[in-house]
Amino acid sequence: MKEDAFSLIPDPPQEAVDMAKKLKRLVGRYYSVLESSFDEKGFYFTVILDKKTHPDNFEALRLALKKMNMFPRVVSKEGEWVIAIFRYPERGRYSIRVNILLLALTVFTTFWAGAILWEDYWGGSAGALEVLTHPRALLYGGLSFGLPLMAILGTHELGHYFVSRRHNVDASLPFFIPIPPLIAPFGTFGALISVRENIPNRRALVEIGAAGPIAGFMMALPVIYIGLKLSTKTLTPDELSGMHYIINLPLIFYFFLKFVPLQQNAALHPTAIAGWIGVFVTALNLLPMGQLDGGHIVRGVFGERAKQISLGFIFILLILSFTTGFLTYLFFVLLVFLFGLIHPPPLDDISPLRGKQRIVAFTALLLFLLSFHPVPIYVEEFKPPHYSFEIQYASNVTYLLPGEVEEVSFTLYNTGNEPIDIEIGVWGAYYTGGELNWTSWPLLKGTGIDVRLEDLPEEVTLKVGERRTFRFTAEAAPGNITREALLLEMNFTSERAEKNITERFWILASPIRVTPSTKDFIVHPGNGIRYNLTVKNLARFDLSLSINVTGRWGGGRREGF
Repeated sequence: MKEDAFSLIPDPPQEAVDMAKKLKRLVGRYYSVLESSFDEKGFYFTVILDKKTHPDNFEALRLALKKMNMFPRVVSKEGEWVIAIFRYPERGRYSIRVNILLLALTVFTTFWAGAILWEDYWGGSAGALEVLTHPRALLYGGLSFGLPLMAILGTHELGHYFVSRRHNVDASLPFFIPIPPLIAPFGTFGALISVRENIPNRRALVEIGAAGPIAGFMMALPVIYIGLKLSTKTLTPDELSGMHYIINLPLIFYFFLKFVPLQQNAALHPTAIAGWIGVFVTALNLLPMGQLDGGHIVRGVFGERAKQISLGFIFILLILSFTTGFLTYLFFVLLVFLFGLIHPPPLDDISPLRGKQRIVAFTALLLFLLSFHPVPIYVEEFKPPHYSFEIQYASNVTYLLPGEVEEVSFTLYNTGNEPIDIEIGVWGAYYTGGELNWTSWPLLKGTGIDVRLEDLPEEVTLKVGERRTFRFTAEAAPGNITREALLLEMNFTSERAEKNITERFWILASPIRVTPSTKDFIVHPGNGIRYNLTVKNLARFDLSLSINVTGRWGGGRREGF
């Protein structure tokens, strides 16, 4: 007798058959069931789906299945809608003791970090380990930094927790991440919650993802304001010198600075730093990548297209890492790959967003723009302020023929490492009868030389390394001038540089042009020097010339050859 081939297929377990019938009746309360099947993985029901009533019906079905330790997922298969139902895997028992332990450790490490910041702010000498033996530093550092930082991080995670609960999604209490300030300067890597079941739909995905950043950002606002109010200390030149962490402030800080302006060279109070970390954490979490908070939001708003957005931002972060040197971005890219670049879909991926979720998503985008800075923090070495300047010119003697016009120029050069203000004072003297007759400029008149100084400023400000050239013109009167001399004495003064330089510019009008090989020299005993002096007669008549040489001999003067 031939054996029936179908007898080789074992009958399904009666328990599975009974469960399939029970689930079919349950699904039938909310959908018209066309077909049903099951296998060892789950149960499948082809249904007629009304998109208007589907969101509420699916949520009701999900909550009913949750009591049975099961969950549904809606999928499209060959143009038909299928409700697939699966069992939740066995989960270990959750204990709140781990949360309490991590909370206590993070309180300690953030108070420790706050003590270091407190000592640094007030110029204390205790090192990173020494502050542990300073109860006063630990107390004030904890109250001014650790406590507000923990409040911001805790509020962020509780925002996720309570909104998850409101959407009937099982979530853990916050797990804080302690880190010694010897490794990370702020004593923590933040906190997280564990969502212990699948997100039901795109609406919940947006609201749960945005709840944490919005709550944490709102908590950070009063911390920023109080911190800026307390930032009254300004750094002295000695305190400025050396290696420092430089914080770039995001846009939200500039809003507060309109009401609480900081003085120049102000040091941020530890409370202000806690507020800065709060918005920094907000910006990082709102990056639209993987399973970060921003990844939840873009997956809820854009669906499957969120993958391209996530890849695009990873590429941007890689560029920022190598162009700015802020390698923390690489750490976040690594985390995204470890926890999953592709965001898993919600159980119901077809129900559209409502206006409320779109407003929440737009708010999250706005907070990201207010909180993000491409280079949040960097290290820079500062040198003590140095104020100095030089005057540069080709020659301080200008020869003029009768009726000739010449341009005279000099350059001021800031040789320090800070901007500098320079005051310019001008006096003039004309040479007659072997004497200089001084007068303050521009009262000098009646000479055969006209100098125009109208464009010369009384004060000039030079940036670091800046050179600025100033020019004035000198004109000799026409006619047969036999001899005319004008001396301009310019005084350059900077109070900050504690420097006063006087330069003399001679304007000589004469038909004789004198060109020396050098102006100043020293002749040592037993040595000789060749000195060339060229005298050229430019007049149309003969001239006589007498040359007097004046030198110093010990403490006196000797004239003549």
